[in-house]
Amino acid sequence: MKDTRTELDKQPEVENPILIEGLAGIGHIGRNVVSYLSEHLETEKIGEIHSKHFPPYTIVKDDKTVELIKNDIYEYKRDDKPDLILVEGNAQASTSQGHYEIANEILKLAEKTDSSRIMTIGGYGTGDVVEDPEVFGAVTEKELKESYEDTDVTFDHDIGQIVGVSGLLLGMSRRKDIEGIALLGETPGFLMSDPKSTEKVLGTVEQILKLDIDYSDLDTKVEESQEVLKKLKKLKKGQSPDQDKANQGGNDLGYIG
Repeated sequence: MKDTRTELDKQPEVENPILIEGLAGIGHIGRNVVSYLSEHLETEKIGEIHSKHFPPYTIVKDDKTVELIKNDIYEYKRDDKPDLILVEGNAQASTSQGHYEIANEILKLAEKTDSSRIMTIGGYGTGDVVEDPEVFGAVTEKELKESYEDTDVTFDHDIGQIVGVSGLLLGMSRRKDIEGIALLGETPGFLMSDPKSTEKVLGTVEQILKLDIDYSDLDTKVEESQEVLKKLKKLKKGQSPDQDKANQGGNDLGYIG
């Protein structure tokens, strides 16, 4: 058995798609964005990526059954716009070799489907809380930046490296002459999941791909995360959650847990 392998349930039926990758990482932004797309578009799951390099644990599902860590593959066909291949997963590899092997499996999928472009999605932790997170971009060729002038992608940043599959996949695709862009949502870095940054990156993906996304399922999570961030800000300034509650007239906003 290969250490890393792709198992397809059916042959992809997309034509010259854009391949979008989003795995678990800082703020779970990549995984959250691509998972949201797979759930809210009429996608079809067509396969999985398995690897011995994934962390050594299983996922306990809602029905209390377990499953191995994997990356899921979906396809989304459109009549008048580019088709999509989505790769999302609840973990990345725990070894350097595994990162390269998984990136290579995704790249082989891109070649198999004659993907016209690769879009990788992740997070960039800044250590600071911001009200309006930015979406930072990096491309395989500098000429590609012009393609994103009318979107919320900013290339004015100091990011020097992209860790994990999101970076490797672009670097490897460049050698295969496949165009690519990385979208990195700005996030504090200390949130397990960052709905606000997820929403901002989703909006940017919507701009680029001309999608129509329903954000209602994200709204509540965004509001909850903003309350947590407000409390973290006050703690950073030396004000306790109890003081905050008193200042709000006793309005119970919960506790950071």
